[in-house]
Amino acid sequence: MKKTKIDLKPEFHIQNYDVKQPTISLCMIVRDEEESLPTCLDSIKDYVDEIIIVDTGSTDSTVEIAKSYNAKVYHHPWENSFSKARNHSLSYATCDWILIMDADEEIEKKDAFKLRDVIKNDDVNLIFMPAFSKEKGCNNSSVYLIERVFKNHLDFHYDGIVHNALKYSGPFKTENVVFYHYGYHLSDEQMEEKYIRTSTLLKEQIENDPSNPMPHHFLAVAYSVRNMNDECINEALKAIKLFEHNNIKTDVKLLSYYTASAAFYDKDDLVNAEYYAMKSVTSYQDYLDGYFMLSLIYMRQREYDKCIKATNRYLAILEGIKSNPASSLRIPYNNIQNHWHAHTRLAIVYFEQNKEREGIQKLKEIVKIADDKSDPYLSVVKYFLKQKNSILAEKVLKLRLKDGPENKKVLYTIAELYEEHNKPDEALNYFKRILVFCPGDIQLQYRIGLLHMRQGRYSDAINVLESLCTKQRDHIDALYNLGISYEQINDITRAKDTYNKISDLDSENAEVLIRLGSLFLNESYFTKAKEYFLKTIELDKYLLEANLAMSKIYLSLDDPESCVVICNKILECLDLPRTRTIDSLNDLSKLYIEIGTTLLKQKNETLAAFSFEIAVILEPDAIKAIQPDATNPVAIG
Repeated sequence: MKKTKIDLKPEFHIQNYDVKQPTISLCMIVRDEEESLPTCLDSIKDYVDEIIIVDTGSTDSTVEIAKSYNAKVYHHPWENSFSKARNHSLSYATCDWILIMDADEEIEKKDAFKLRDVIKNDDVNLIFMPAFSKEKGCNNSSVYLIERVFKNHLDFHYDGIVHNALKYSGPFKTENVVFYHYGYHLSDEQMEEKYIRTSTLLKEQIENDPSNPMPHHFLAVAYSVRNMNDECINEALKAIKLFEHNNIKTDVKLLSYYTASAAFYDKDDLVNAEYYAMKSVTSYQDYLDGYFMLSLIYMRQREYDKCIKATNRYLAILEGIKSNPASSLRIPYNNIQNHWHAHTRLAIVYFEQNKEREGIQKLKEIVKIADDKSDPYLSVVKYFLKQKNSILAEKVLKLRLKDGPENKKVLYTIAELYEEHNKPDEALNYFKRILVFCPGDIQLQYRIGLLHMRQGRYSDAINVLESLCTKQRDHIDALYNLGISYEQINDITRAKDTYNKISDLDSENAEVLIRLGSLFLNESYFTKAKEYFLKTIELDKYLLEANLAMSKIYLSLDDPESCVVICNKILECLDLPRTRTIDSLNDLSKLYIEIGTTLLKQKNETLAAFSFEIAVILEPDAIKAIQPDATNPVAIG
C-alpha cells in the first residue's frame, strides 16, 4: 500500500491589523540658540515624528541648524509675548500629541524611549513630567513638574507674556520621563540681558493686569536672583496678598512664601523668615523648600531641637522626591542639591549640644554622600570659625586628616587657621606638609615666604622667594617681597636689582618707584631719587609719600622755593587750608609740623615722623614744638 505523506503543520491565516501608533510633534520657539539647539535636538530627534520650530528673529546659525535636523521652520517676529510665539508653534503641529521643549533642554537618554509608551494611554489629555535644572556635568539644582506632552486638536493654548502657562482641560497624569533644563546657568552678560527683558515685560503685565498675583511673584523671583532683597520682599508680599485675598489655589503661592522667607533670612529678619516658611509648610505639609528654610532659621536662632526636626523632615521629603521625581510639585524645588549641607547642619548641632560622638558619627555618614569627602568637614569648620570657636574647628580638621593625611584643602585650611590666630610656626609646618606632595605649588611657596617675613626670618624668606622667582620670573608680588627682604638684611644692591626687574615687567608700578626712590634718597642720591618720585606723582599715586620725599630732596638741593610749592600740594592732599603767608623758613617749618600732627591723628605715624623731620631741617628748634603735639613720641631722623 502506497503511503501518503501527510503535512501535519497547521495552516495559519494571517490577517493584517492596521494598528496606528500615536504620533508626536515637537514644538519649539527659538532665537539665537546655535549653542544649545544641537544638544537638544540630538537628544529627541529619534523619538518624535516631526519637529516644528518657530524662529522669532535669530541672527546666528540657529535656523540652518534646525533645518539640518529636517525641522519645519516658521518665522514670526517677536511680539513681546512668549505665549504668542508658543501658540504659533502649536498651530503648525500635525501629529496626535505635542511635545514642548526649549532649546536649552534635553531629554534623559534612558527615558527617551518611554515617550511612545506613555502616550498610548488615550484616557488623558495631558502628561506632566519632571524637569531638572542643572549645569552641564554637575548635579541637579532644582526639580519641578511641567506640562510636557498633551493631545493636539483640543484647543489647548498658552497664556502669559513671560512665564507662559498652558490652559488645558480634562484628565492628566504624571510620568517619570526626565528632562534637563540648562537655561538658568548663563553668563553674567546673558543674565543681565534676561533680567532686563523679563522685568520689563513683567512690569508691563502688572500695569495691564494689577490684580494678577503671577507677575508680582515672578518679578520677586527675578529680584531674588540679583539679591535685591527689599524689592523681592515687596513683590512677593504683593503676590501673597493677591493669592490669599482671591483664594487662588496654586502651588505658586508656596513658592511666593519661600521667596519671601529666603529674602527675609538674607536680611537677618528671622521672625518674618520663620513666619513665611511656616505658612508654606502649613499650606502643604510636604513642601521641601519650606522645611529647608526652617532648618536654616532654627540653626541661626540656636533652637537646636527644632532645627533637628525640620532638617530630618527635609531629608525625608527629599528622599521621596529622588526616588520618584514625578511626585514633585509644578513649581521648582530649589534645594534638592543641599542634602549633605543638611546633614552637616545636624553634625554642627550635635557638636553645639556637646554630643561630640554623635557629631563625629554624622560627619562620617556625610562623607559617603558628599562629592568631595573634605567638604562636610570644611563646612563644619567654617561655621565654628565664624562662631570664633577655633578649638573645635581645629579638632574637626584634625579628624579629617586621620582619614586623609595628604588632603591639600584641609591642610591649607588648618594652616590658615593657625596663621589667623597668630601661630605662624604651626601654620608653616602645615604649609610645608603640603609642599612635600605639591612641590610645584608656586602660591604655596609664596605663602611660606610671607610667613618667614612676618616672623622676621628674612634670610629664610629670601631662600624661598629666590627659588620661587627662578621658577616664575614674572611673579611680581614675590619679587617685591624679595626686594623688601633684601632691604631688611641691608643688601641694598640686590634690593635695587630686584625692584628693577619689576620695573622691566611693569614700568608704572608705583610701589616699586616709591621704594627705589626711598633707597636712593637714603643714600643721598637726590637727583636719582627725584626721578623716581616724580614718576610716582605723574601716576597720581602715593602723593603724600612722594611729595614729602620731594620736600626733603628740594631742601637738600637748597631749593626752598620748590619746597613751598610741594608743601601746597601736601596741604591739598590732606584737605588743609592752603591760603597761608610764608615769610620765613620758620613759617614753612610750622606748616610741616601741622602736616605731621594731622598725619598722627590719622594714625599714619611713619609719614608724620617724615614730616616732622622736614620741619626740623627747616628750623632745628622745631623739635621743641613737635613733642608736645605728638600723642606718642615719634623718632625723628
